[in-house]
Amino acid sequence: MKAMRWLVKKVLPKEWAEKLERESRTWFLLCECGFEQSVWDAGGIRTKATSKGKRILGKCPKCDALKWLKVHQRKK
Repeated sequence: MKAMRWLVKKVLPKEWAEKLERESRTWFLLCECGFEQSVWDAGGIRTKATSKGKRILGKCPKCDALKWLKVHQRKK
């Protein structure tokens, strides 16, 4: 996923890339163990999303297990 972020930063105009990063940083992945990380910091991009209760399969850095991580947004 980090390769996609790199590509976005290189191809898109700077303002667009910064907007994508700002919005992606409002979305978080939450593990059952309580660990929370922004989608951007996890290597992803999430923009113009509206879904509620979405889960993605991912590896939690804290408990080192493959789990369904809850995706939620925190408005600044």
